Amino acid sequence: MKIGQVSRRYGISRDNLYYYINYGLLVPPRRNNQYVFDDDTLQDLEWILELKNMEYSLAEIHRILSLRRISGLENPRDRADLREIYSAKRDECARKIRHYEAVIRDLDSRIVELSSAAPETPAHTGVPLRMLDLLCCPRCGRELTIGDVTMDMKYIYDGSLYCDCGYEAHIDDGILITPNGYAGETDTPDLDRDLYKDLPPSLISLFQRSYNNMKKDLSEIDLSGKVVMETYINAWFFLHNHQQYFSPQGFYIVVDKFPEMLRMYKTLIEQENYSLPILYLADSSTDYPLKKGIVDLNLDFFAVNEHLFYHDDFLLDRLSPYLKADGRILGTWFYFKNGQRSMKLLKQEYPESSPNNFSLPWFRQQLARSGFALDRSQVCGHTTDSGNNLGFGFHVTGDEMYLMTYLGHREQHPRRAVSKSAPRQDIE
Repeated sequence: MKIGQVSRRYGISRDNLYYYINYGLLVPPRRNNQYVFDDDTLQDLEWILELKNMEYSLAEIHRILSLRRISGLENPRDRADLREIYSAKRDECARKIRHYEAVIRDLDSRIVELSSAAPETPAHTGVPLRMLDLLCCPRCGRELTIGDVTMDMKYIYDGSLYCDCGYEAHIDDGILITPNGYAGETDTPDLDRDLYKDLPPSLISLFQRSYNNMKKDLSEIDLSGKVVMETYINAWFFLHNHQQYFSPQGFYIVVDKFPEMLRMYKTLIEQENYSLPILYLADSSTDYPLKKGIVDLNLDFFAVNEHLFYHDDFLLDRLSPYLKADGRILGTWFYFKNGQRSMKLLKQEYPESSPNNFSLPWFRQQLARSGFALDRSQVCGHTTDSGNNLGFGFHVTGDEMYLMTYLGHREQHPRRAVSKSAPRQDIE
């Protein structure tokens, strides 16, 4: 039987058959410069397939075949050797069975745990009463009047906010929704968190390094009684996955342009029962109904980058009025080195995107111009492949995308500002 016939009969590729021949497992005779599989060779092949099915390696199979080829297994010593080989494999399989039975029990337990109801009834939160004094009319700065409220001793769940100057907002299921709704067409709420799906290990590792750096910085900041703000959570959201690192005696403002995005995260956060006092604010601008100079710490996980997808200015400039004179900033900055191809694709996918996005020199220049000084920054590394996903689909494979974490503060005596229309810096 020729090798092609053997391949079809046994469902083995010709390449595998040649590999077995070169390895010495099969030794078919040759006629007219072609291999011919006789009965003995086919018998060897069938035995090889049986042994492979019993999870023997090719090296082990070669040893078994050698025993038969040397003595035909008539020698008692060879038969004893083969019996020991079979016994060793049986013991190995028995150990694997016990191991996998334990794994199955563990998996069953975890499945039951995840399928069962939450051990505690999730908290139902709203606008914290003790955070009402952080609010004011964004038009005239006066106190807001609250009416038609549904509330308890801790939260307002539904109600209206209005000012004599004509400003109005409302609270819906614990979320403060301003008139500044999103009217664009280039962004949608990521309710299924597609941004987080199909991220390659290299990018996930960068994220974890940045988390580690930010957690370390947070551990050195006393947030008791302090106000922390995080914006643009539709992109990436640091506080949600790191609630345990924030003081329950602090105050937290979470902002996004999509009320439904805030509602989704609010539900998740409530299920985790960390009891952080959080004001959820739906606003697509940065003209928030918040008093000026109240924020002690601004969190930025991709927020400044995300802002530049849709605007050509510096997000921290817009947020600066809400920060205290000694306010601090903690966050990340993604940037390219020689990323012209990725930036070209970014502009195609996001026509409103700023050409300064992902530029490290521009970011540093804007920090200085806006009166911020860095206490420290650390490059977490880079990736040349962010995968085929919604979050970084513009990243062309091969371009080096870096992730840097930073901790900074507002300078009491900032350097003299330069023009806001400073020329664009080349991507580093």
